[in-house]
Amino acid sequence: MLSLHRIRAGIQLALLLVLAMVVACGLLWLGSAPPDAAELSIVEGVSIATLDPAEVSWLQDIRIVSQLYEGLYAPDPRGMESHPACSEPAERLELPAGGVRYRFRIRAGSVWSDGSPVTADDFLFAWRRALEPGTARDYSFFFHHIRGVAEYVDWRHREIERIRELPHSNGIVERHAHLRDADLHFAETVGLRAPDPRTLDVELVRPIPYFLHLVSLPVFLPLHRATVEPHRRISDAGLFYYDPQWTKPGRTAYNGPYILDHWRFKRGLRLRRNERFRAATPDAPQTVDVLDVNDTNTAWLMYETGRADWLLSIDTSFVSQLVRIADSPLPGAINTGGTIRRDIHSFETFGTYFFNVNCRPTLNDGSPNPFADPRVRRAVSLAIDREAICRDVTRRGEPPATTLVPPKMLPDYPTLSGLSFSPTAARAALDDAGWTAGKPPPEITILYSTDANHPLIAQAVASMLTRHLGLRTRLIGKEPRSYRADKQRHDFMLARGAWFGDYPDPCTFLEIFRTGDGNNDSAYDDPVYDDLLRRANECDDPAERGRRLADAEHRLITETVPAIPLFHFVNTYALDPHVIAGVQLNPRLLVQLRSIAVKP
Repeated sequence: MLSLHRIRAGIQLALLLVLAMVVACGLLWLGSAPPDAAELSIVEGVSIATLDPAEVSWLQDIRIVSQLYEGLYAPDPRGMESHPACSEPAERLELPAGGVRYRFRIRAGSVWSDGSPVTADDFLFAWRRALEPGTARDYSFFFHHIRGVAEYVDWRHREIERIRELPHSNGIVERHAHLRDADLHFAETVGLRAPDPRTLDVELVRPIPYFLHLVSLPVFLPLHRATVEPHRRISDAGLFYYDPQWTKPGRTAYNGPYILDHWRFKRGLRLRRNERFRAATPDAPQTVDVLDVNDTNTAWLMYETGRADWLLSIDTSFVSQLVRIADSPLPGAINTGGTIRRDIHSFETFGTYFFNVNCRPTLNDGSPNPFADPRVRRAVSLAIDREAICRDVTRRGEPPATTLVPPKMLPDYPTLSGLSFSPTAARAALDDAGWTAGKPPPEITILYSTDANHPLIAQAVASMLTRHLGLRTRLIGKEPRSYRADKQRHDFMLARGAWFGDYPDPCTFLEIFRTGDGNNDSAYDDPVYDDLLRRANECDDPAERGRRLADAEHRLITETVPAIPLFHFVNTYALDPHVIAGVQLNPRLLVQLRSIAVKP
């Protein structure tokens, strides 16, 4: 197992070899540059997985769909807030029995890229599609805040299972009858109404303090019904699903500042400015290439040679040296002491790097899961030296993390402390779990993706578990798509994880460990934790609500430990602010291309 000393030596050796590596890897990319270069070229280090707003959950996908579509509200690129976008400011009305209704008025002049008007029905169609059993994905649970949605989805599941059990001929008849009933059931029981083409009424079960932030998320974006609905298919049991070809260039219309011009798998895509966008800005780049470059050294060579204008993250082994010699002029940058470069920009983010711990009683192969015992999970957390990882491995100024919610970024939320590095306490927790009673401990597997510095972090964690707990570890590195698939199937013991807050509230981190949440990769199931979240969200006083949410997080990170925080993210851009103006160092790493100007 590699020690931290050997990992440091490997980083130093990489500095000596990097030029040869980037030349070897980069010439292929440089040689494949398209003849018609875009006005702005951006390198995205992770492949785009989907451009279906109902399915996106990864940051790279969120960044793109946010350029293609505009929701009722949109994140403010200057900070953590959201503001009215396709809608005028929402009207809020308290209802009897604790409910609340929002009325959204779609702005005059909001049109799709084909010239047709954006209507309330475009939102109704997209939202129903995103919550239906056949098309619901990780973020569909947000719709359960709307009156009647949870009941409608449960009813649909029951009916689908009933029809599935019928003989084929009877099932076809029942399916048609059920689909007619489903349209009626949805219209009558779900709290969504479109009293006229420009008005959308949304009735919530109870007040949600951050609801206007939620409607800025991709899952709440509208879709152009006329071009998307023809791709709908229906299973024999009545499940809706869609041919994914509708997301390809030229297949649908967009209401955002850009349209999808072309998309090449594992190569990148081109965005072209939507001249019909209601708030088009003449200085925004006409064309933008978002290049899919997984090799960090190749990405850096492309930037240094002018093939790329903007790196969304510098992940090379020498990033710490770049940060140290740079003096960033951008507001919010934390690297302001250098004297050599002005194009490297580091900033704190609303994100946390952690390890998911599989909490299921058994693993996918049917064998007992050693991490089903929370004492084992606590032992592993206590055995990890987070300061050493930040100092010797990541080395870009990340603050070590013992909490999931980044500290001091949210009002009304107390500062917490989690499990700090303590080998003695770690061994005691493992003793308490009965692991040192004379039988050898099971082998521990660590799943990670092979991009960026994830292999080095996994190696460091494995080394610590061996050194401080005597555990046998096996590293499982996979390319990003396979890694994501294994995580979604809960096919791991420990797996690297990360989360960037979707909205400025502690729940954006805490809800992903709620039982049944689509992003609950740890398969964590704790009624006590769920009840703490419920009680907190029923509280109207912001300070008391914050204290209750802190109690829930304390249980999560110190007692039950379905996740092991390692550090809070610091991101580093590479771009010349004298060439690209208007870039904001956004804590959520969101990008608003229409606010950017490229200087000649």
